[in-house]
Amino acid sequence: MDKVFKVGIFGLASNEQNTLGSIFKLAASRSRQYELVPADQRSAAEIILVDADDANAMNEWRSFTVHHNNIPVVKVTKGAIDDSGSDIHLRRPLTLKRVLEVLDKVTIEAHKYVPELVVGGEEVLDDAASAALQDAVQSAKDASKSNARALVVDDSLPVRKSMEIQLGLYGLNIDFAETGEEALDYVKKPDNVYDIIFLDLMLPGIDGYKVCKEIKSNKVSKNTPVVMLTGKGSRFDKLRGTMAGASVYLTKPVEQEKLKEVIKQFLPDATAVNA
Repeated sequence: MDKVFKVGIFGLASNEQNTLGSIFKLAASRSRQYELVPADQRSAAEIILVDADDANAMNEWRSFTVHHNNIPVVKVTKGAIDDSGSDIHLRRPLTLKRVLEVLDKVTIEAHKYVPELVVGGEEVLDDAASAALQDAVQSAKDASKSNARALVVDDSLPVRKSMEIQLGLYGLNIDFAETGEEALDYVKKPDNVYDIIFLDLMLPGIDGYKVCKEIKSNKVSKNTPVVMLTGKGSRFDKLRGTMAGASVYLTKPVEQEKLKEVIKQFLPDATAVNA
Protein backbone atom coordinates (compact mmCIF):
# COMPACT_ATOMS: atom_id res chain seq x y z
CA MET A 1 0.00 0.00 0.00
CA ASP A 2 1.26 3.49 -0.89
CA LYS A 3 2.05 5.92 1.91
CA VAL A 4 2.36 9.70 1.56
CA PHE A 5 4.42 11.41 4.27
CA LYS A 6 3.78 15.08 5.05
CA VAL A 7 6.88 17.28 5.12
CA GLY A 8 7.01 20.60 6.93
CA ILE A 9 9.80 23.12 6.40
CA PHE A 10 11.47 25.94 8.33
CA GLY A 11 13.48 28.30 6.18
CA LEU A 12 14.81 27.16 2.76
CA ALA A 13 14.84 29.54 -0.19
CA SER A 14 11.95 29.51 -2.66
CA ASN A 15 14.08 27.82 -5.32
CA GLU A 16 14.89 24.98 -2.89
CA GLN A 17 11.23 24.64 -1.99
CA ASN A 18 10.43 24.42 -5.71
CA THR A 19 13.13 21.79 -6.11
CA LEU A 20 11.62 19.72 -3.32
CA GLY A 21 8.18 20.04 -4.90
CA SER A 22 9.58 18.84 -8.24
CA ILE A 23 11.37 15.91 -6.61
CA PHE A 24 8.25 14.82 -4.75
CA LYS A 25 6.20 15.09 -7.94
CA LEU A 26 8.68 13.00 -9.91
CA ALA A 27 8.73 10.37 -7.15
CA ALA A 28 4.94 10.10 -7.01
CA SER A 29 4.99 6.60 -8.50
CA ARG A 30 6.92 5.14 -5.54
CA SER A 31 5.33 3.27 -2.66
CA ARG A 32 6.89 5.78 -0.26
CA GLN A 33 5.88 9.32 -1.26
CA TYR A 34 6.21 12.82 0.15
CA GLU A 35 4.35 16.11 0.01
CA LEU A 36 5.04 19.58 1.37
CA VAL A 37 2.53 21.08 3.81
CA PRO A 38 1.83 24.80 4.35
CA ALA A 39 3.43 26.56 7.31
CA ASP A 40 0.17 26.60 9.25
CA GLN A 41 -0.07 22.79 8.99
CA ARG A 42 3.43 21.90 10.17
CA SER A 43 2.06 20.44 13.39
CA ALA A 44 0.58 17.64 11.25
CA ALA A 45 3.90 16.95 9.50
CA GLU A 46 5.61 13.58 9.85
CA ILE A 47 9.04 14.95 8.92
CA ILE A 48 10.49 18.43 9.40
CA LEU A 49 13.18 19.99 7.20
CA VAL A 50 14.93 22.96 8.80
CA ASP A 51 17.54 25.24 7.24
CA ALA A 52 20.49 24.74 9.58
CA ASP A 53 22.36 27.60 7.84
CA ASP A 54 19.61 30.11 8.70
CA ALA A 55 19.64 31.29 12.32
CA ASN A 56 16.06 32.62 12.13
CA ALA A 57 14.79 29.31 10.76
CA MET A 58 16.58 27.42 13.52
CA ASN A 59 15.11 29.68 16.21
CA GLU A 60 11.61 29.31 14.77
CA TRP A 61 12.03 25.53 14.69
CA ARG A 62 13.25 25.42 18.30
CA SER A 63 10.15 27.32 19.41
CA PHE A 64 8.02 24.88 17.42
CA THR A 65 9.66 21.84 19.08
CA VAL A 66 8.52 23.00 22.54
CA HIS A 67 5.08 21.65 21.66
CA HIS A 68 5.98 19.26 18.81
CA ASN A 69 9.19 17.50 19.80
CA ASN A 70 8.10 14.10 18.50
CA ILE A 71 8.46 14.91 14.78
CA PRO A 72 11.71 13.66 13.16
CA VAL A 73 13.92 16.53 12.01
CA VAL A 74 16.33 16.74 9.08
CA LYS A 75 18.78 19.66 9.09
CA VAL A 76 19.62 21.03 5.65
CA THR A 77 23.12 22.48 5.33
CA LYS A 78 25.90 23.25 2.90
CA GLY A 79 28.53 22.86 5.58
CA ALA A 80 30.50 19.83 6.66
CA ILE A 81 28.38 17.08 8.18
CA ASP A 82 29.35 15.38 11.42
CA ASP A 83 27.83 11.89 11.38
CA SER A 84 29.01 11.10 14.90
CA GLY A 85 25.97 12.74 16.53
CA SER A 86 22.31 11.83 16.48
CA ASP A 87 21.26 14.66 14.14
CA ILE A 88 20.13 13.77 10.63
CA HIS A 89 21.49 16.02 7.88
CA LEU A 90 20.71 16.67 4.23
CA ARG A 91 23.57 18.21 2.29
CA ARG A 92 23.14 20.99 -0.23
CA PRO A 93 22.62 21.21 -3.17
CA LEU A 94 19.33 19.32 -2.99
CA THR A 95 19.40 16.51 -5.51
CA LEU A 96 16.77 13.84 -6.01
CA LYS A 97 19.04 11.07 -4.83
CA ARG A 98 20.09 12.87 -1.64
CA VAL A 99 16.59 13.99 -0.71
CA LEU A 100 14.91 10.63 -1.23
CA GLU A 101 17.70 8.65 0.41
CA VAL A 102 17.57 10.76 3.59
CA LEU A 103 13.78 10.94 3.80
CA ASP A 104 13.45 7.21 3.12
CA LYS A 105 15.85 6.47 5.95
CA VAL A 106 13.82 8.67 8.32
CA THR A 107 10.51 7.05 7.41
CA ILE A 108 11.96 3.59 7.88
CA GLU A 109 13.77 4.25 11.15
CA ALA A 110 11.39 6.76 12.77
CA HIS A 111 8.03 5.64 11.39
CA LYS A 112 8.92 1.98 10.84
CA TYR A 113 7.25 2.17 7.42
CA VAL A 114 8.28 -0.76 5.21
CA PRO A 115 6.12 -0.79 2.04
CA GLU A 116 4.99 -4.02 0.45
CA LEU A 117 7.39 -6.16 2.47
CA VAL A 118 5.95 -9.65 2.57
CA VAL A 119 7.18 -12.66 4.51
CA GLY A 120 5.56 -16.06 4.15
CA GLY A 121 2.67 -14.58 2.20
CA GLU A 122 1.72 -12.15 4.99
CA GLU A 123 2.41 -8.45 5.25
CA VAL A 124 5.10 -7.56 7.79
CA LEU A 125 3.74 -5.43 10.63
CA ASP A 126 5.34 -2.32 12.13
CA ASP A 127 7.16 -4.38 14.77
CA ALA A 128 8.87 -6.53 12.14
CA ALA A 129 12.23 -8.02 13.01
CA SER A 130 15.20 -5.68 12.86
CA ALA A 131 16.72 -7.77 10.08
CA ALA A 132 13.75 -6.99 7.84
CA LEU A 133 14.07 -3.31 8.65
CA GLN A 134 17.75 -3.37 7.81
CA ASP A 135 16.92 -4.95 4.46
CA ALA A 136 14.42 -2.18 3.84
CA VAL A 137 16.98 0.48 4.71
CA GLN A 138 19.42 -1.03 2.24
CA SER A 139 16.71 -1.26 -0.40
CA ALA A 140 15.99 2.43 0.06
CA LYS A 141 19.66 3.24 -0.48
CA ASP A 142 19.88 1.00 -3.51
CA ALA A 143 16.63 2.18 -5.05
CA SER A 144 18.18 5.20 -6.73
CA LYS A 145 21.44 3.56 -7.78
CA SER A 146 22.28 2.59 -11.33
CA ASN A 147 25.43 1.69 -13.20
CA ALA A 148 24.29 3.67 -16.25
CA ARG A 149 26.08 6.90 -17.16
CA ALA A 150 24.57 9.89 -18.93
CA LEU A 151 25.99 13.11 -20.36
CA VAL A 152 23.72 16.16 -20.52
CA VAL A 153 24.87 18.97 -22.82
CA ASP A 154 22.96 22.26 -22.51
CA ASP A 155 24.01 25.85 -21.88
CA SER A 156 20.88 26.58 -19.82
CA LEU A 157 21.21 26.07 -16.05
CA PRO A 158 17.44 25.57 -15.55
CA VAL A 159 17.45 22.86 -18.22
CA ARG A 160 20.45 21.13 -16.67
CA LYS A 161 18.79 21.27 -13.24
CA SER A 162 15.55 19.88 -14.63
CA MET A 163 17.38 17.04 -16.35
CA GLU A 164 19.33 16.31 -13.15
CA ILE A 165 16.08 15.93 -11.24
CA GLN A 166 14.32 13.87 -13.87
CA LEU A 167 17.24 11.57 -14.67
CA GLY A 168 18.02 11.26 -10.98
CA LEU A 169 14.74 9.41 -10.61
CA TYR A 170 16.37 6.55 -12.53
CA GLY A 171 19.62 6.70 -10.55
CA LEU A 172 21.81 7.63 -13.51
CA ASN A 173 25.34 8.87 -12.93
CA ILE A 174 25.32 12.20 -14.75
CA ASP A 175 27.99 14.51 -16.17
CA PHE A 176 27.07 17.99 -17.42
CA ALA A 177 28.57 20.14 -20.18
CA GLU A 178 27.60 23.70 -21.12
CA THR A 179 29.22 23.80 -24.56
CA GLY A 180 29.84 21.45 -27.45
CA GLU A 181 33.56 21.70 -26.94
CA GLU A 182 33.25 20.68 -23.31
CA ALA A 183 31.01 17.78 -24.29
CA LEU A 184 33.55 16.49 -26.78
CA ASP A 185 36.28 16.72 -24.15
CA TYR A 186 34.16 14.45 -21.95
CA VAL A 187 33.39 12.01 -24.74
CA LYS A 188 36.97 11.69 -25.94
CA LYS A 189 38.34 10.71 -22.55
CA PRO A 190 39.12 6.96 -22.67
CA ASP A 191 37.51 6.25 -19.30
CA ASN A 192 34.26 8.13 -20.11
CA VAL A 193 31.91 5.59 -21.64
CA TYR A 194 28.34 6.90 -21.64
CA ASP A 195 25.19 4.86 -21.99
CA ILE A 196 23.18 7.81 -23.29
CA ILE A 197 23.83 11.45 -24.24
CA PHE A 198 21.30 14.29 -24.13
CA LEU A 199 22.43 17.02 -26.49
CA ASP A 200 21.03 20.53 -26.96
CA LEU A 201 20.64 21.63 -30.55
CA MET A 202 21.53 25.29 -30.05
CA LEU A 203 24.85 25.65 -28.24
CA PRO A 204 27.42 28.45 -28.06
CA GLY A 205 30.33 27.64 -30.35
CA ILE A 206 29.92 24.24 -31.97
CA ASP A 207 26.22 23.51 -32.45
CA GLY A 208 24.50 20.24 -31.53
CA TYR A 209 24.55 18.88 -35.07
CA LYS A 210 28.33 19.11 -35.33
CA VAL A 211 28.78 17.72 -31.82
CA CYS A 212 26.56 14.77 -32.70
CA LYS A 213 28.60 14.03 -35.84
CA GLU A 214 31.80 14.12 -33.79
CA ILE A 215 30.29 11.76 -31.21
CA LYS A 216 29.25 9.32 -33.93
CA SER A 217 32.68 9.44 -35.56
CA ASN A 218 34.42 8.53 -32.30
CA LYS A 219 35.08 4.81 -32.01
CA VAL A 220 34.22 4.74 -28.30
CA SER A 221 30.95 6.71 -28.51
CA LYS A 222 29.72 5.86 -32.02
CA ASN A 223 27.09 3.44 -30.70
CA THR A 224 25.95 5.64 -27.82
CA PRO A 225 22.33 6.83 -28.20
CA VAL A 226 22.15 10.59 -28.70
CA VAL A 227 18.92 12.33 -27.71
CA MET A 228 18.60 15.79 -29.27
CA LEU A 229 17.06 18.48 -27.05
CA THR A 230 15.53 21.47 -28.76
CA GLY A 231 12.92 24.18 -28.42
CA LYS A 232 12.11 23.74 -32.08
CA GLY A 233 9.90 21.08 -33.57
CA SER A 234 10.18 21.47 -37.33
CA ARG A 235 10.61 18.47 -39.59
CA PHE A 236 13.72 20.07 -41.05
CA ASP A 237 15.42 20.22 -37.64
CA LYS A 238 14.50 16.61 -36.97
CA LEU A 239 15.83 15.57 -40.37
CA ARG A 240 19.13 17.35 -39.74
CA GLY A 241 19.36 15.71 -36.34
CA THR A 242 18.71 12.28 -37.82
CA MET A 243 21.32 12.85 -40.52
CA ALA A 244 23.83 13.87 -37.85
CA GLY A 245 23.22 10.56 -36.07
CA ALA A 246 20.66 11.48 -33.40
CA SER A 247 18.61 8.56 -32.11
CA VAL A 248 15.64 10.52 -30.75
CA TYR A 249 14.38 14.09 -30.74
CA LEU A 250 12.84 15.64 -27.58
CA THR A 251 11.31 19.11 -27.41
CA LYS A 252 12.10 21.28 -24.38
CA PRO A 253 10.82 21.51 -21.75
CA VAL A 254 11.12 17.74 -21.69
CA GLU A 255 8.00 15.98 -20.46
CA GLN A 256 8.61 13.26 -17.88
CA GLU A 257 6.54 10.67 -19.74
CA LYS A 258 8.45 11.32 -22.97
CA LEU A 259 11.75 11.03 -21.13
CA LYS A 260 10.59 7.82 -19.47
CA GLU A 261 9.85 6.34 -22.91
CA VAL A 262 13.39 7.19 -24.03
CA ILE A 263 14.96 5.71 -20.89
CA LYS A 264 12.83 2.60 -21.27
CA GLN A 265 13.93 2.24 -24.90
CA PHE A 266 17.67 2.65 -24.36
CA LEU A 267 18.19 1.86 -20.65
CA PRO A 268 15.55 -0.70 -19.64
CA ASP A 269 17.45 -1.66 -16.49
CA ALA A 270 17.17 1.93 -15.22
CA THR A 271 13.39 1.99 -15.63
CA ALA A 272 13.22 -1.34 -13.79
CA VAL A 273 14.75 0.43 -10.76
CA ASN A 274 11.83 2.85 -10.74
CA ALA A 275 9.11 0.46 -11.89
